[in-house]
Amino acid sequence: MNNIIIKDHNDVENGQEKILAIHIKDAFDTSGASFFTPNSFPFQLGMHIRPKGTLIDPHQHIPFQELTNLPAQEFFYLVKGKLEVTLYNKKIKHSVIIMHAGDALLLNCGHKVVFLEDCKMLELKQGPYRGRDIEKEFFPG
Repeated sequence: MNNIIIKDHNDVENGQEKILAIHIKDAFDTSGASFFTPNSFPFQLGMHIRPKGTLIDPHQHIPFQELTNLPAQEFFYLVKGKLEVTLYNKKIKHSVIIMHAGDALLLNCGHKVVFLEDCKMLELKQGPYRGRDIEKEFFPG
């Protein structure tokens, strides 16, 4: 399986189940540009598998004028090691993901991370950084 979309079947809004996370395995190999996120997500996550010589014309992205009530999402790319990520929806444990080197994960929910091996992980989250006390709400898990 190339990627896994984890949904909460009990959390439905506008007829759609809430996407908690998108786990892209290292083995993903679909040619071209593949986007995994709905258009409404603040992070648009895609994978390009292109042959040598492919050209994307020069461009830049137009800034958003205003963003309000934007969900806070995070992205992990595991360079080395093994991780266990527990997913929480509305502070309730939902499921567990095991990540291996080369895997990527887009988080759209609460989570806990356990480093199962020595790891090297790249993390991307929205800014600007507001400080730990404002950025995070901790809960038992």
